[in-house]
Amino acid sequence: MKILVINGNTKRDGFIAGSLDIIAERLAAKGAEVDRLNLADARIEDCRGCFACLKTGACVIDDDMADIIRRMRDADGYVVGSPVRNGLTTACYKRFYERITYLLGFPLAIEDKHTLAVSSVGMAGGKAVNKKFLGLQDVFRTHLSDYLFFRVGIPGKVKPEDVRDRLEQAADRLMQDIETGAGKGLLSRLSAALDRIIIRRFMLRRSPDTYAHVIECWRAKGYM
Repeated sequence: MKILVINGNTKRDGFIAGSLDIIAERLAAKGAEVDRLNLADARIEDCRGCFACLKTGACVIDDDMADIIRRMRDADGYVVGSPVRNGLTTACYKRFYERITYLLGFPLAIEDKHTLAVSSVGMAGGKAVNKKFLGLQDVFRTHLSDYLFFRVGIPGKVKPEDVRDRLEQAADRLMQDIETGAGKGLLSRLSAALDRIIIRRFMLRRSPDTYAHVIECWRAKGYM
């Protein structure tokens, strides 16, 4: 079992980094192969909005994203962490998210993977937003194994060690979900089916040349 742990924070010694360390250690101790990715260390350019990837399945930008996408495809599941920044995710995570949306999201390339999301905020806000983006929901439609959200205070008063039990339990749950192939709930399946109907009717069928690669992927999945 291979799990990719993604740190979406530029801060290297904060609550998120420490929490991901605890989770990664637990996963490795339980026998998982852990791959670590710090977005702050990766060369990720802004998406240009050219949509070439929707047609061809390849991005025109030459940076680290091709390798990152390969690692995401190879993984059985993800642990994704980022703090709240002004009610949203960090800027580096947003840049990463935009780049994977068209190559992994629209083609539904990782919809069968499982995700554990971890976020924190100083005082309040950002909980629902980060659940959606860090959990790789919406267009990605991964299985959300768990979402941990912590209010750590300003300055930070809660430390990763204070919540080690919750972090380790979530890591165990992620591995169990991957091993058992835990499925999505009824509401999630219905929502995904409705999304596919809307996208198929109003995007794919109206602009087949623009979405040629997406259509090919959907046909392989039996969605067209």
